Amino acid sequence: MTSTATSDKLNLLIVDDQQIIIDGLTSLLKGINTITVKGGCSDPYRVCDAIEVLRPDVILMDLNMPEMDGIECIQQILESYPHQKILMLTGYDDTELIRDALAKGAMGYVLKNIAKDELVHAIQTVFTGKRYLDQSVQDKVIASFIGNGEPTGSPTPSADDSFNLSKREIEVLTLIADGKTSAKIADALFISTNTVDTHRKNIMAKCGVKNIAELVSFANKHGLL
Repeated sequence: MTSTATSDKLNLLIVDDQQIIIDGLTSLLKGINTITVKGGCSDPYRVCDAIEVLRPDVILMDLNMPEMDGIECIQQILESYPHQKILMLTGYDDTELIRDALAKGAMGYVLKNIAKDELVHAIQTVFTGKRYLDQSVQDKVIASFIGNGEPTGSPTPSADDSFNLSKREIEVLTLIADGKTSAKIADALFISTNTVDTHRKNIMAKCGVKNIAELVSFANKHGLL
């Protein structure tokens, strides 16, 4: 469910757990003659209520929210409003998170260091039904395909490339090996527990293990810690 923007303006809903970010983005986009900021939502559990009331054409949403991360929020939104257009605006450029967000249905992914003009362009592009990744995100995605693409005769990844684990995944793996819970890891890395669990799942898949004991043993054996 989306509305039809009137007067050539698209209706935007900003979703971020920090009200100061919502206020800042609202101020930043004020005066853009193609965008009307209809409102903000700082509680991911109330996003569907906000959609029902505000009828946004595009949702601009953070990835890292303590109560429910952006990836879960995408799923919740699209279950109720399958045609809703969502653009992620986040500080996280982890390849696995980018892939997860896009796979779950986000139309675009941009980083919070993006320039105002490009942010406006990204919002407008997603509104037209096209995907948008900013340049640094494109570079990360391309690099991941080069590193993890179709077999080219190269050997199976070894400890030298850390089994294609990202820097963030190595950080999470190290804390897992230290016996930290998802909540403690989330606090240490300033991310949500759901994001930690996503990293944990991806790490185990890349390392080909089924549980934490196997993961720690594997990591020690291959020098990942």
